[in-house]
Amino acid sequence: MKKLLIQPRLSRVMAMLLASSVLNAQADTSLDSGSDTRDQSIQLDKVVISAHSFDQGQNEMAQPATLLTDEDLNRQRATSLGETLSAQPGIHNSSYGSSVGRPVVRGMSGARVKVLQDGIDTLDASTISPDHGVNADAQSATKIEVLRGPATLMYGSGAFGGVVNVVDERIPTGLAQPSTNIRVQYDTVNKGKTAAMNHSNSVDLSSGNEVHWRVSASHFRSDEYELPELAEHDEHEEGETEEAHDEHDTEETLGNSDTSYSNNLTFGSSYVFPSGYVGIALSESKSEYGLPGHVHEEEHVEGETAEEHEHHESEGARIEMRQRRIDLDSRVDQPIEGIDSVKFRIGFNDYRHDEIEDGVIGTKFRRKGFEGRSEVLLAPVDGLFQTKLSQAVGIQFSQDTFKAVGEEAVVPKTDSSLVGVFWLGKTKVSDWGIELGARLEQAKLSPNKPDSINPICEAEGLSAEQYKNKDFDTHSLSLGLVRDLNFAGSQGWQLVGSLTSAQRAPATQELFSCGAHAATQTFDVGNPNLKVEEALNIEVGVRKTKGQLTTVLNLYQNNISDFIYAQNANREVDGFGQYNVVQQDATFVGGELDVAFQLIEGLTLTGMADRVRANDLPRIPADRIGLGFEASSMALFSTQSDWMLFGQWQQIQKQDQVAENEEVSLGYDLLSLGVTYQAMLAKNEYRIDLKANNLLDEEIRQHTSFVKEQAPQPGRNVSLALSLKF
Repeated sequence: MKKLLIQPRLSRVMAMLLASSVLNAQADTSLDSGSDTRDQSIQLDKVVISAHSFDQGQNEMAQPATLLTDEDLNRQRATSLGETLSAQPGIHNSSYGSSVGRPVVRGMSGARVKVLQDGIDTLDASTISPDHGVNADAQSATKIEVLRGPATLMYGSGAFGGVVNVVDERIPTGLAQPSTNIRVQYDTVNKGKTAAMNHSNSVDLSSGNEVHWRVSASHFRSDEYELPELAEHDEHEEGETEEAHDEHDTEETLGNSDTSYSNNLTFGSSYVFPSGYVGIALSESKSEYGLPGHVHEEEHVEGETAEEHEHHESEGARIEMRQRRIDLDSRVDQPIEGIDSVKFRIGFNDYRHDEIEDGVIGTKFRRKGFEGRSEVLLAPVDGLFQTKLSQAVGIQFSQDTFKAVGEEAVVPKTDSSLVGVFWLGKTKVSDWGIELGARLEQAKLSPNKPDSINPICEAEGLSAEQYKNKDFDTHSLSLGLVRDLNFAGSQGWQLVGSLTSAQRAPATQELFSCGAHAATQTFDVGNPNLKVEEALNIEVGVRKTKGQLTTVLNLYQNNISDFIYAQNANREVDGFGQYNVVQQDATFVGGELDVAFQLIEGLTLTGMADRVRANDLPRIPADRIGLGFEASSMALFSTQSDWMLFGQWQQIQKQDQVAENEEVSLGYDLLSLGVTYQAMLAKNEYRIDLKANNLLDEEIRQHTSFVKEQAPQPGRNVSLALSLKF
């Protein structure tokens, strides 16, 4: 693996930026940090995007990639995956309280953003409904990757928004050094308590091979979170009860926003030999949490007092979740002539969660199945114009059964299967780096035919006879370009661009939903006549990867024919707003800016901005701008231990570009400040993190959230974390 030399007095933010920007440099490449340098230097491994077949770095690829690792990940780590990524340009959080949050990438969420755990789908129920959590453990993650563009074809044609890969290295590959990490944290806003641990080690065998193992565990619990002082609203959201609307005017905490427990335990082991490894991991996740805003219309029981009725309603709905999973992973380098490496991975899943109201299980959700993939990286061959062509070919396959039983079983039991084959190519012609991709995919859905169907759905054209097998064949093509631009006196500039044509098959819930859904306060009506979506995405960007200034600017337009979404029918069914699944052409236009400037050695200023427009579509994120800084005492004052002060301010604009019958969301300012102390003691490394979020105690209602009116975000929070590594 290539190494990169970084002078120790360079601030940590710039070290990360520069490390990821010169990933193709040779081992003797060094970065100039000014006239005052030291002989000793720090070696950093090349940070690769593991979700990409060619093991490329963040700034070697034609398409945009977001990478959270090391310092950035420690600062942004939160209860939900969506909240962990929400400060990154182009990524927002679709929250349902604080325990549930799914990433929204460039205005797209749900099935259009594929979430992976170490390269395999999380295999949970988070795409079915926004109140279902993403079962990816951010507490144990070593890095989180977000891909957009050609590389997403490796994981499914329907990943229009992108691919989020949570990497926790549960199956050791033999590259990591033995270590133990312990971390505890306390949050004031909800009395939240977090404890996480991971330990990795190995033993040499007499044959010269090795056995590696890794165990990780995490625990989180919290009370209901505190609310900021909320402004009075004259109007409330359609379908919201008066009690729910008035609830926050007097309460200091958000009812039913607590987490009783969230536990994760994983053990992985691998046999490592000179040309590769083979390994297995066993994991189990369990959690119970409340769903603020998840309420049914209730009538007073005869003889029940107002106080008893209010207490009865405040209990709300809760989720008890359990997932057991087995992962197998292997890689063999150069097994035969002409093949650089062969990779195979498969995950087997047993997922279940129960939605509980008043102590009684209302709905049971179950998902069992597997997903696997195999990739072959071919040795480079001669291409056109005396160039070398690198190629990767692969196959992805999955099969699972999803069923829901109970009062919110709006989706029928469905057997699903998918087979996809893909090809990726990379070459360089003249000064242009070229990336190509193609994918063919076949998906099959086999729903159970219901005995009867709600008359409302029948009136909208969804009859029981239409619950029949659906087969979809989709194809996708992509082209990516990258070129180095060397201006006078300035290096490190790159021009990037991509063109992607992709198709997405409708999901089960879009085709066959029928019934009231308390999580979204909607009565959902599916559409069995949906066609395949077709997207044409054009993107251009510039980035600077070396020097005091580093920046990335991306502009994109995504034209989607027959875009599928739930349209407000402007009528109610039993107190819930009726939403019909429809198709119409849609265009997403937007841009993202990320910039960092090293003012002096040890002091870095940062900025960001993003915007996306998709007229007439609901829950499109609001515009954002932000500024930040980081200061390092080790770099500024040559201290032995490192004090780091950092902060970020974001202004989220008012969102008045709304769909028909959708509420406007007001803007707000989000300010965070923090300080980190890090030092070495003998062979141990320890750190203390103190951070304040929403320092201005702003009322935050995220426009991407289904329950923004019923469940505003937490108020001011101060968190203290202690970490030890040895």
